[in-house]
Amino acid sequence: MEPRIARRIFRNALLSLFLYALPVLLMFATFYLTGQRPWEKKAKQPHTVAVKK
Repeated sequence: MEPRIARRIFRNALLSLFLYALPVLLMFATFYLTGQRPWEKKAKQPHTVAVKK
């Protein structure tokens, strides 16, 4: 394989990995900057409705 083609494939693979990871990195940056920790919040219990018989 020509070195020029190998470099191009490598560059494209790195670019693809960066684009794939970018949303995750932005999400963690947002959590860090805003101080939000959604995984620490407890889920609300669903309301139960009493049924009269």
